[in-house]
Amino acid sequence: MKNPFGLRGGGGPLAVTRGLYNLVRTIWDPTRSDVQRGINALVADALAGATPERIAQFEREQPEVAKLFAEGYDPDVDPRRLESLPDGSLGREYVRFLRTNRIDPLATLLAMGRPANALAYHFRRAYKLHDILHVALGCDASILGEVRIVSYSLGQGARNRPSTDRDGRAPSLALAVLIMHIALRRPSEFREAVRLAAEWMSLGERSRAHVPFRVEDHLAEPVESVRAQLLAPA
Repeated sequence: MKNPFGLRGGGGPLAVTRGLYNLVRTIWDPTRSDVQRGINALVADALAGATPERIAQFEREQPEVAKLFAEGYDPDVDPRRLESLPDGSLGREYVRFLRTNRIDPLATLLAMGRPANALAYHFRRAYKLHDILHVALGCDASILGEVRIVSYSLGQGARNRPSTDRDGRAPSLALAVLIMHIALRRPSEFREAVRLAAEWMSLGERSRAHVPFRVEDHLAEPVESVRAQLLAPA
């Protein structure tokens, strides 16, 4: 498998050096695109090995996600449409979050293309919901805010992740990079980051699965209302 940071078993000294450099640079500054590139590489690897048997297994383990895929459920979340929603609604606050932090999730989402099967749909939907979760769960775009969201996703996976997801390597990678960055450059925040990671992982384990939740149907509702639904006991 191609390592997400460019490390290969037989790539020679130059490839190994380049991979180590990318890893260190990403840990030093995780706001770069390298984390996303690494996660995308893991997702691409998982999908490349998606045999018909693996896809069928996924559909058995995640029938709600498979149903959404069969229905073609993928409502529009274009910020230009959502900005007309009332202040305090999830959709309007999502637009505000994107613009405040200069985030363009649609560019990557569209580049991923239309999913060919339920497993690809699962990965694409998880990416689509990432920034919506930031708003719905009250997590800012800071490093500690990312620790919360990624830990929540890992907690969700402890109960909901299918075996076809290769043990959740993508969120594990993201959390490892964030924690190493904090240990290296923000040591005063390290203890808080570890505490938040444990707290939000536990929250993810206790809460309903967010990927099959039709959150797009609730974008006009107050953020607090949607939050209560997402955090309802599993």
